[in-house]
Amino acid sequence: MKEDKGMNGQGIQSLELGIDILKKIGEADKPLSITDISELCGISKSKLHRYLTSFCRKGFLQRDSSLSYTIGMDLMAFGQNTSQKKNIKDLAKPILARLRDSLNETVFLSVWRGNGPFPIDIEESQRAINIGIKVGYPVSSVLTTSGRLFAAFSPASSTKEIMEKEIKEYKLDSNAFFQEIADIRKKGYSVTMESLIPGIVAVGCPVLDKENHIVATISVVGILGILDLSPTSEVIRILKKECKELSKFL
Repeated sequence: MKEDKGMNGQGIQSLELGIDILKKIGEADKPLSITDISELCGISKSKLHRYLTSFCRKGFLQRDSSLSYTIGMDLMAFGQNTSQKKNIKDLAKPILARLRDSLNETVFLSVWRGNGPFPIDIEESQRAINIGIKVGYPVSSVLTTSGRLFAAFSPASSTKEIMEKEIKEYKLDSNAFFQEIADIRKKGYSVTMESLIPGIVAVGCPVLDKENHIVATISVVGILGILDLSPTSEVIRILKKECKELSKFL
C-alpha cells in the first residue's frame, strides 16, 4: 500500500514506526526473530522489544515457541473485515486508473453474470477510439479476453454450455477454441485480435481469490500495431503484476 504523500502536518512518529514494523513482518514469507526485525527496520532490539510486546498483547502479532513473530489473528481479522466491506469494483478502481495512466490505454473490469462476462467499470485512455465495450452491457463469452479467461479459470460445468452455444453461433473451431483455453490457463493471460472491431486488440488477466477461483478480469484494449501483445511485452508484465496484487485482497 502506498503512503499518502499529500498528508501535511505533524504526525505521531512512534505510531508510524510501529506501523512500519508491522509492515515488515507482514511482508516476510516466514516468521521473523527479533534480530531479523531489528535488521529490517534499522532499530535497536531494546527499543523494538517494547513495540513487539504491545503488538502481541493486542493480538496484532503472535510469537511462537522459537520466539519468532508473525502477524496475529486480530490484525488478520481486521484486514479481512475491511476487504469484505469493499466490493471488487471498489478494490479495482485505483488499479484500473494506474494501468490507464501507465499504459495510456483503455482498461476495463468484468465479472461473470448470468450467461457471460459483464463489464462493470472502465477507465478510458485519451485516444478517441471505439473499443466495442460498454459498461453495463454483456459481451461475448468466446470473442473477448474476459470471456475466454472465465472459460479458462472457472469450473467447466459453469461455462461449457454457453461456450458451446457461442462457438456454434460464431462458427468457430471447437477443438482450436478449447486448445486456446488450455493455453490461456498455462500462460495466465488472454489475447484477442480484432475479434469485435477491426483494428482493435486486447489482453486480459484473471483476478483470483485465495482459493484460486476467478472473481473478475481486467483487460487492456488498444489499437493493432500500437498495443504490444508479444509474450515479453511490458503491457502483459504490468497487467499480470497488477492483477496478482489485486488478488491478494480477495
